[in-house]
Amino acid sequence: MYGNQSYTGHFEKRIVMNESTTPTKYGGGGLGAWLLSFSLLMGGLSFTTTSHAEMAEGFAEGSRPSPPSAEQVEAGKRVYFTKCVWCHGVNGAGDGPGADRLWPRPRNFNAGTFKIRHTASGELPLIDVDLFQTVTHGLPGSAMPSWEGILTEDQRRDVLAFVTTELVKDRSWQDTEFEEFHVLQLETIQPVPPTAESVKRGSELVKEMKCIECHGLEGRGDGNAFNLKDDWGFSIQPADWHKCWNFRGSRQDAYNVKNIFRTFSTGVSGTPMPSFADNTTVEDRWHIANYVNHLCERDKDVDIAGGNVTDEIAAALVAAKPRAIDPLTDKPKVDFVIPSKFVEGELPADEHDERWNLVDRRIVAMGGQITHKPRNFVTRIDDVWIQSLYNETHISFMFRWDDRTKSVQKDSVDWEPYEVNLGDYGIEEQAPGGSLFADDPEHPESIAAKQTAYQVFNDGLAFQFPIKWQELPAPRKPRYFWGDEGFPVDIAKWTADGELKAYQGEGWDVDFEDRDDFTEQLKVVKAEWANGRWTVIITRPLKGDYEEDAYIELGKYIPINFFVWDGHNGDVGRKMAVSAFYYLVLEPPIEKETYIYPTLAAIGLVLVEGWILTRRANRRKGKV
Repeated sequence: MYGNQSYTGHFEKRIVMNESTTPTKYGGGGLGAWLLSFSLLMGGLSFTTTSHAEMAEGFAEGSRPSPPSAEQVEAGKRVYFTKCVWCHGVNGAGDGPGADRLWPRPRNFNAGTFKIRHTASGELPLIDVDLFQTVTHGLPGSAMPSWEGILTEDQRRDVLAFVTTELVKDRSWQDTEFEEFHVLQLETIQPVPPTAESVKRGSELVKEMKCIECHGLEGRGDGNAFNLKDDWGFSIQPADWHKCWNFRGSRQDAYNVKNIFRTFSTGVSGTPMPSFADNTTVEDRWHIANYVNHLCERDKDVDIAGGNVTDEIAAALVAAKPRAIDPLTDKPKVDFVIPSKFVEGELPADEHDERWNLVDRRIVAMGGQITHKPRNFVTRIDDVWIQSLYNETHISFMFRWDDRTKSVQKDSVDWEPYEVNLGDYGIEEQAPGGSLFADDPEHPESIAAKQTAYQVFNDGLAFQFPIKWQELPAPRKPRYFWGDEGFPVDIAKWTADGELKAYQGEGWDVDFEDRDDFTEQLKVVKAEWANGRWTVIITRPLKGDYEEDAYIELGKYIPINFFVWDGHNGDVGRKMAVSAFYYLVLEPPIEKETYIYPTLAAIGLVLVEGWILTRRANRRKGKV
């Protein structure tokens, strides 16, 4: 499963040297690790333990930490039961009262299995480096927050003393018989410069090493979206390489290629992500890291042609600039203004039209709808990229978002598309459950365990404008969630079965008004899912009935917000991802005279200056 010799050797060492060891002690892998080790041994395979002479390239032998004092452990216990117990649980088993609504699940400390490490695969992490950084900066892409500014440095070290001595039950940092520390020398290893040649070589290596089987041809985590589980039996998904800000252990430094190199060198313990230290060179791992790092969203979207990276594509990836990261959210900085540029003639029919380069793309942050039931505690779509162009009569929106699965509803449903109160048809919010690990190791009722068991509905996207936004008294807006009675909204909703409908919304619990007359004026120009990403282009008229439609005007800040449904996540009705309000601005076209008059003035100025200089030169020569 893990494809890593040193990890399995760690299991074998425990089996051979301590026959009384229970299955949960085998490298922190629980029953799955035990079965893996047993099958390997029965198959007659020979594995040796990692020793100093056998260390993978780039690693060096490290020292074990000193045991903390009893006073420090006691101080850490007070911190833990004040701040940490709510997710990680009384016994540190990842079963706190909030755990069942979190995905990925909080860490179960008992087995001593930690994802983010500088140590070799299967080994315990460095407390003062790995665990301290995790507590300090949190784990982006999960519910683990940064505790810097909330806990003092001493409190963070104290709580780690408690966790590592009292809650890690199956292993010990002081175990000289079984535990070894081989540390990746990340600060002294010479990196390979991120050249186009290195990026292209990295794109070839991810195919050779079969990374694409999980992460997908273009690295959006769509290669194996359903079949992966962690060591505790919970459904997990491969990382989306286009979202480096969600990489665990990015240390508030999303575009730092060293973080990616570390992950490929050490693996992610407790998951199917192996270490590549034993079957690649340091140079190859740098090439892979450079490629993955340059897939992360830049200022310009680069088409990587299904992972078939040419010299030109590699050069374009290297030339594109990283996006600015907001230090408060650890996500790309958000600009709440969505510009739309004027183009002449027909609006673009696909994403490759060069005219899309006229306008900046904007990232729209999405969050799970948790205001009204059924709430979406586990949203798998956290952003949408948007561009907009318009001509004399229509406006076009191009939406692109990463979705590991194309979801199209196959079974008929009992409700109509305009109905929103789906509880009447049995669509209820899932109750949390499955917290008792000893009684129910698979947690069948846990939200985190049910990611592959939902009924599949249509993927979908919708956007809304206040119908009479001109009459909104600043800074008031209609309710973000389908408007309200005082200020209804104009909604356009697309679903993956090919339907695009216009509705009027007057509240989160009020059925939409089906507007067939305006639906006829909407058009899906393109809707395609490929390599883990949806591309949907929708056009609509600029003008309509002022009383019923958003009347889009030039140069005005028009409120707009967005909704996305992930059908494989069981998203339907009110269970979805939703954005805050943004502002659409149609930038007025620049008149030709704006370019002509300054050009003529510049030419005239040059001619006059030339005439003056010529007269001066002639005077000096006595010609005048």
